[in-house]
Amino acid sequence: MTECVDNPAERLHAVLVAFCVAGKELGPNQSNWHAWAKALSYEDSVVASGDAEFFRRLAEVKDLPGKVRQAISLVVTDVQHREYLLKPLLGVDAGLEAAWQPSHNIAQVWQHFSDGGNTDSSAAIYSLQGCAGELRRAQVEAGLTEAEGRDLTALINELTEAVIASELDETDKQFLLARLNEMLATVQQARLRGRYSVESATDAAMGALSRRPNLIQRMIDASFFDRVTAFFTKVNALLVLVNQSEQLTQETVRAIERGVGG
Repeated sequence: MTECVDNPAERLHAVLVAFCVAGKELGPNQSNWHAWAKALSYEDSVVASGDAEFFRRLAEVKDLPGKVRQAISLVVTDVQHREYLLKPLLGVDAGLEAAWQPSHNIAQVWQHFSDGGNTDSSAAIYSLQGCAGELRRAQVEAGLTEAEGRDLTALINELTEAVIASELDETDKQFLLARLNEMLATVQQARLRGRYSVESATDAAMGALSRRPNLIQRMIDASFFDRVTAFFTKVNALLVLVNQSEQLTQETVRAIERGVGG
């Protein structure tokens, strides 16, 4: 996986490379689902071939070529260059279509976009590198780095443990834990869905809290509110775009605190 998976082309490139690596480790005659399960398992979120989460992640991969085409059509105006970049994706489409059949072995998926799983000679993988470069130059989407993902996961897990150990009542705990689980899921899925899904889940959690002044008051009474606001401040500090970091203020805390009087 690349250090900064920052647009659909980068994400698709990373996943295809991971599939090829996994396929070589398992052998070309194994079911392609086993290789996809390895490619789509992350440090804190492992999937097994054929389970519900496996199919959800594979569906996300299947959607990526369309997202690449859409993004490239917006930023690459030269028709010939655009066609040159996108034509190899036809093989990726065919490979991902074949991937839905567990009876297809790894080699039967490879044959559509990567001869023998060799990424260096794959026109599709090379083309995706070019697409990713075009999208990075156009600043289509800010990336979530490996380090940011680890830091966000640590922050979420730390607050999760604090919620469980707090003196809040069970209903309030379950509400907070549900919001944290939603945020954690988007961090784990950022490899396929990008940074903005994490931002959306964070914004949704903040909004859900600000609309519940009674819950906020109970957190204040339990001396837990400062812990929550500190968490969101740290999360937003990690998510803020590098070139906009000087604009980060205490708006996060104020936005939640406004809910106390709502």
